[in-house]
Amino acid sequence: MLNLDAHFDLRDDVRPSSGTPFLQIARSEERHGREFVYRVLGISQPSNTQRLFRTADALGVRYLPDTECGPHDLGRAERFVDEFLASCDVVHLSIDLDVLPAAVAPGVSAPAAYGVPMEVIERVCRRVAASGKLAVCDIAELNPDFDVDQRTARAGARLIHGMVTALT
Repeated sequence: MLNLDAHFDLRDDVRPSSGTPFLQIARSEERHGREFVYRVLGISQPSNTQRLFRTADALGVRYLPDTECGPHDLGRAERFVDEFLASCDVVHLSIDLDVLPAAVAPGVSAPAAYGVPMEVIERVCRRVAASGKLAVCDIAELNPDFDVDQRTARAGARLIHGMVTALT
């Protein structure tokens, strides 16, 4: 699983929430004797607790911080994605729109103070789609109540368009 997100979403809460899904998946994989392969591009250090970083480390999660995903770091982001793609046969790509800067994606519950530029996220999405390994893609955490001029929804639609184009 490749997650484009500012957050690990590995919280250990009794009630499932948007902060718990990947820990739930990790536990399910463990119960079934399968390896949990989880990569996150765009992690915001200030938006994740030290406990979440420890959980990620304990689970073998590999991640690339948002501060290393700028336009000048595109090669680093591409290598991160390519290493992930080489390690798997199929990909579930999860795009949490709060990975984008707040100016691009204001319609999320936790807008990013820094974020990963749209051109980098779009390039990553196209790369995954063009790999021929994309099996599932989801776009998460759009909150229309906070969206300005449907800016966030349009950004999500643009990402989907880019992936569909890369598939053909």
